[in-house]
Amino acid sequence: MPPVAVGVALGLGAAAVGASVTVLGVGLSAALSAVAIGVGGAAVTHFLGDALTPDMGDYASDPATDQSLNTNANDVRKIVYGEALVGGKIVGYAKPTIGGDDYHIMVLHLVGHPCESVDIYEIEGKTKSELSGLVSSRIYLGDQTTVCPLANQYISGWTSEHIGVNQTYVTLKIKVDDEAFPSGLNEIKFVVRGHKVYDPRKDTTQGGDGEHRFDDESTWEWSSNPSLCSYDCLRRYGAKPVPRRRLPMDFIAVTANYCDEQAIYRDAEGNEQTGTRFEVNGVLNNGMRQADMLNQVMACMGGRPYRVGGVVYLKPAMYAGPATIVIDVDNNSMTFPEYRPHRPYKEKINTVKTEYVSPNHKWQMTNAPVVKSAEYRENDGAYLESNLRFTLITRDHQAQRIGKLAMERSRAGFMATHIVPGVRLDIIPGTCIKFVDVETGVSKEFTVEDRDFDTEKHQTKLQLIEDGPQIYPDSFEAAEGDLTPNTSLPDATVVQAPENLQWTTTPNDSWRQGVLTWDHPSPANVISYVVSVSNKDSQTPETQLTFTPANRAQSLAHLPVGDYTVAVSARNRFRTSLGIGRDITIGVPSTPTQGVVVNVLPGRIVINGPTLPHNNATYEWKYSYDGDEQEHFDSAIYMGKGDTVTITNTPHDGIIYVWYRLVDGDQVDPNWLSFSVADLIGTTFDRVDPEIISRIQWPGLPAALGDHIEAITNDVSHWSTQTSEQGNQYQQLIYNLTEAVSANQINSTEIIGLKQKVGTKTVAAQFTEFKQVNIGYEDENGEWVVGAPLVRAFDEVKVVNKDGDELSVINFMQALETQLGELGGTYYLGVVDENENFTGLSIQGGNGDSDILLYMDNLRFASTAGEVFFWLNTISGRLEIGANTEFKGTLRAAREVTIREHFMRVQDYDGFGPDNLVIWKGEPILDALGEPDYNQLRKSNGKFGWEDIFANQYVGGSLTTGELLNGGDTTLLTENPSVVVGPFTTNGNPKQVSYGISWRGFSQEDGYCPTGETFVPSCTIILERALGNGGWAQVQSHEVTGELTYRELHEPELSNDPSGRVCNRTEVTNSSFTYTDTNTSLDTFSYRVRVVNQQRYHVIQFILTQNLNLISAEERPQ
Repeated sequence: MPPVAVGVALGLGAAAVGASVTVLGVGLSAALSAVAIGVGGAAVTHFLGDALTPDMGDYASDPATDQSLNTNANDVRKIVYGEALVGGKIVGYAKPTIGGDDYHIMVLHLVGHPCESVDIYEIEGKTKSELSGLVSSRIYLGDQTTVCPLANQYISGWTSEHIGVNQTYVTLKIKVDDEAFPSGLNEIKFVVRGHKVYDPRKDTTQGGDGEHRFDDESTWEWSSNPSLCSYDCLRRYGAKPVPRRRLPMDFIAVTANYCDEQAIYRDAEGNEQTGTRFEVNGVLNNGMRQADMLNQVMACMGGRPYRVGGVVYLKPAMYAGPATIVIDVDNNSMTFPEYRPHRPYKEKINTVKTEYVSPNHKWQMTNAPVVKSAEYRENDGAYLESNLRFTLITRDHQAQRIGKLAMERSRAGFMATHIVPGVRLDIIPGTCIKFVDVETGVSKEFTVEDRDFDTEKHQTKLQLIEDGPQIYPDSFEAAEGDLTPNTSLPDATVVQAPENLQWTTTPNDSWRQGVLTWDHPSPANVISYVVSVSNKDSQTPETQLTFTPANRAQSLAHLPVGDYTVAVSARNRFRTSLGIGRDITIGVPSTPTQGVVVNVLPGRIVINGPTLPHNNATYEWKYSYDGDEQEHFDSAIYMGKGDTVTITNTPHDGIIYVWYRLVDGDQVDPNWLSFSVADLIGTTFDRVDPEIISRIQWPGLPAALGDHIEAITNDVSHWSTQTSEQGNQYQQLIYNLTEAVSANQINSTEIIGLKQKVGTKTVAAQFTEFKQVNIGYEDENGEWVVGAPLVRAFDEVKVVNKDGDELSVINFMQALETQLGELGGTYYLGVVDENENFTGLSIQGGNGDSDILLYMDNLRFASTAGEVFFWLNTISGRLEIGANTEFKGTLRAAREVTIREHFMRVQDYDGFGPDNLVIWKGEPILDALGEPDYNQLRKSNGKFGWEDIFANQYVGGSLTTGELLNGGDTTLLTENPSVVVGPFTTNGNPKQVSYGISWRGFSQEDGYCPTGETFVPSCTIILERALGNGGWAQVQSHEVTGELTYRELHEPELSNDPSGRVCNRTEVTNSSFTYTDTNTSLDTFSYRVRVVNQQRYHVIQFILTQNLNLISAEERPQ
């Protein structure tokens, strides 16, 4: 029966304003009709692209997947609206010989609900006509009451209970033919017409004409109308049943008519065509969230959901006018409208590419002709592209139409917020109103996106967005320009010039020379500013710089000294303003004339310069004792850069002349400032008679200093003679000086190296980069006696620096004393053998280094009795510690191994062995090198215990309580889950296998609980075993039943039912079983538990928990 033609003031070609029309038998004025179908216009105020690209979660529909053939036991069930191409899930198979020929008998589950029709599309690429004589089929559309006799006869395990209630499936009988199917059966596809849906236009009780009834699904008919299918999805897959009072039947009829209309459009070749405006044809599944399913269906009509007064409106992309209410802005009131005339640039689109499922291309995803606008693209200055993918659309013109709607809605973004006096109950969200503001020139239609009442102030706040029939044409040509004109606004494309340009130097900033600042009369209309800097004349270095700051300031840095011209202009998305300019001068930094601090000390003068403007600035210094004339400045001593300078060796009562200037980065003050300092303080040293020094007697020395020096000289001479006689056997002698014990002796421990030059020359003591020089000798008691640094008498002993220059020891000591802390070095203590190999230590200090290195092949720590308790062999890398060891920090180890005569323990948390162990304990199993044979370490021979990487453990202990445990579980909420444990090794002992299934569901419905429902949750749980590489064999099977309970509550504040009642449904199933496996095989074991024929009252969205578990426990080893 054809749909009833319902006329309303809607869209293009709507009834004239003021006319009276009949909607489903109810007389309404055009104004009320507009309200009836206009509620929810806010649905299109949001960017339409959001509705067309929802977040689909983990189970989004995909044509390639939906059309494939699979055997996945946990597969989700398909849901079909309209017409779609689907594959199937093989749930039964046999290969009998019938009449001398072999056949494939296959049961394919197609859709998880009753369908209108099923027809074979292709098998292995062959159409139905090409399969004549090879294939026969039996199709079950979900209304069957008996089992398929073909499946029941040939498929093992198929019984008369396998009816497939409310399930659409096909039984195929396919002849085995290698010529027709050389690669076997890998692809079988069917064209399915899915859900039958309720249509109020065909319900006489709702003002329509027909036998459809709201609560009687047997009266419904198949349809691809997206409005009807959206409401069916809402009712069928919602969180709870939707009562009739929540559904606007008149609105459903109007939107269904709008979707069914034959729209006129031009195809890619420019030919005029007609076709249904919107349709839905595709596949969903019961693993998707209900909101995602609804979004997918509504995307086929560009729709959005909204709710007003408890009624749910699913509105397609359609015009909600014409307006019947006019709002005139009172410009004398205290409230003024707030406007956003344009949609943000980031939300605009000028090119839309769409994909749809094309039946002409074997139902694969195909690109529709691109919807684009050259004028929009030129205005935007760029390609602003959007890609939309429709898996439920099968017509190119419908995909293009949705793409065009998305583009036009992205261009129409004029929004207004206004407060009107009174509580305006007549202004309903979604209603189209006329909004007039004489002062600003706004006069156009808007859709009421939202309203908010303030009853205390007696006001209504409205949020509006422009609307009009121009946004919803059926043609694919862009409107090009203002979609909803008749508005006069200030020209936002004009941008004014900046004002009040200022230049401020910043001498106290190290990173810039100054900053430009300016004002602007309308900064909100500016995207950025353009600042240009150029040299004003030829005396200034050639400069051309451009900056684009977003704020009204620009810092300048690193400009050479000179005069410059700067200009600043403003720009927005449309153009750049005139500029404002001025001249600036970049000068050299000025050296401060005040603030110099001078400290005159004996033998030196310390000068601190004035406070620096910043950390990157400094001073340059020069000085002279001769005078302050130019010739003296030219020959003055240059002291370098720094904020402080120290000049030493000042003459007594002398005058020093000092020059300084400021250095700021790469800018240097060309002018030197000078000052002088008189009355300097000098230092003098009286000559020390060596004879006097030689008679000095220090505390602790048995003789005078001269006698000790003579003894030292004799030791050196004697050592030189011995070294010459021994030749190359003694190439290096190292003296270790101990810490001083007297205040008159040296105050720190140092190391001195004395290197022998073999030949006729005397021994030379070379001191290179040492902080301190100490000379000592060993007395007759074997005690080391520290000498003094006064070695002026040893004229032949020189200190040689890196460049080969020599100086006396006393001069070297004076240099050390004046530069204390600036020298460092590396000192060695050890022995060099005949092969030039060094054994000993090196000490490195100074310049931030502090290192001691040991060079040896073996390092041993021993007691005074000679017992070694620490032994490190650096060749083999082996370390033995024989002492009790205590670690108070963190001990990190990659692998830990303990081996004894009858026990071995291995720990490695990276895993080892065929069973992925991290800890193994048992009797030693070693390789040829005496190391653990990791490939042989298994759970089965871990006599004393083991742990694996999956957190499973076996504790042998005294061999009375240990067990081999292997287990797993799944908490997936899908029907018919399964769990596999193994393969794992075994000791061949009996195994206790425990397994179980449980699930819990809950739902709530307004109204009384039913009294006639007798649903019993149930399933079959099967335990199977596999040995080694063998197949699965069933070892046990059980039937499981649960319980569905009802609890009725009186909750009038929660229930929407007039009775105030709420019915809670709770579904609980919980069963577990044990199987003792006495198989003594030593091969690997695997167990699998799977659930079949699971019948749950609740759909997956209302299943709270589900758990399937399996544990194998093997008795201890004997």
